[in-house]
Amino acid sequence: MCGRIANGTKPGYLREQFDEVAAADILEEPGLLPRYNVTPGQYLPGILLREGEDLEWAILRWGLIPRWAKPDNIPDRTFNARSETVAEKPTFRNPYKKRRCVIPVSGYFEWTGAKGAKQPYYFYNRNQSPILMAGLWEKWNYEDNSVESCTILTKAADDKMGKYHHRMPVFLDNEHIRDWIEGSPEAVPLLIHQANAEPLDVHPVSKEVNSGRIDHPGLIEQLNTLL
Repeated sequence: MCGRIANGTKPGYLREQFDEVAAADILEEPGLLPRYNVTPGQYLPGILLREGEDLEWAILRWGLIPRWAKPDNIPDRTFNARSETVAEKPTFRNPYKKRRCVIPVSGYFEWTGAKGAKQPYYFYNRNQSPILMAGLWEKWNYEDNSVESCTILTKAADDKMGKYHHRMPVFLDNEHIRDWIEGSPEAVPLLIHQANAEPLDVHPVSKEVNSGRIDHPGLIEQLNTLL
């Protein structure tokens, strides 16, 4: 599962890291970056392909809204999609075929422990490079409203991640961004199976992150009292 994200990267750094991606000006949108406690229903920068051959940045609502959704029945549990069944689920199967995206983040949180006393942990790259998560996107139109939204794919956790949660995001490396976005529906299952980022570092963080209303850099700092 992946239900809370940090996007502490500054817009200029993302421009440099992904200089071939167009429409980078949107990264300067007020309130988009940096963020340290992004929750489902809020907005993330993502890389996608609309028309032509140029990858571009987009601001995506986290939590995919299907094209057929009604305004009074927007689903609220579509921020993750299981990679094992994504090709079959009505909410995800069309985006899986035609509208895949990549979500760069600086890290994400998972909780472990007994109910009522769960401890949050922060996963990140020690070298501070973005973590690339495989996603799907959709454009929802209703009357005069239009929203582009996304979901993040998950798969069974590996041995390290499994200590914290039985699911983990599907990670990509830079070389496979276009393979994921442009690959055929028949080819991408193998990419999901093989996808592996460099091993992530992890440390405990303050339970302040439990509240989606709190957002500051201290949320990703190591909590030394548990070491």
